[in-house]
Amino acid sequence: MNTTMGTFLPYFIFPLVGYLLGSFPTGVVLSRQKYGIDVREMGSGNIGATNITRVFGWYAGFVTLVLDFVKGFLPAFLVRRFFPDLPWLMALTAIAIVLGHCFSLYLKFKGGKGVATSLGCVVVAAPWAAVFGTLAYLILLFTTRISAVGSLGGILAISVYVMIAQPSPPTLFLIIAISTIVVIRHEQNIRRLIDGWKKK
Repeated sequence: MNTTMGTFLPYFIFPLVGYLLGSFPTGVVLSRQKYGIDVREMGSGNIGATNITRVFGWYAGFVTLVLDFVKGFLPAFLVRRFFPDLPWLMALTAIAIVLGHCFSLYLKFKGGKGVATSLGCVVVAAPWAAVFGTLAYLILLFTTRISAVGSLGGILAISVYVMIAQPSPPTLFLIIAISTIVVIRHEQNIRRLIDGWKKK
């Protein structure tokens, strides 16, 4: 019994820690500490880098983007580095990190869209998928000037790449899970985009 508990304990502890780390609301803390304003009360009300940039400028947006990326990358990297024989542990921890960012414990289970944090996790799990996703994001962002289009296109590119590359089951599960989370968090953006296209 003790051996069984010892085997499964990391699969509880690491995702829990990942969720708590992911829950750290970078944009909210930055906006409050540096500018004395809660970014949720400005612009679109989102806590991510796009709204931070819109409200406070590119430097604040870049800092938020980097910190949210690192929030996903570093924990996933450390789990993979020190537990290379437990790929499911990294996958579940990474998913928990993204869930924490999108449904933060510290923000009454509200949060950001999860794009930068997800990208940090994907860089660890499937680096080439991250490259294609980033390129798709940048191309669509510069052609449409709409961050949501770039984000959704990037997630689609990552999903298509891993479907073709056929990675290990933990990596495939990770990509599908975080892609689903990001799409769900973009529901309102998707509705606005569809309504905009219908009016054209």
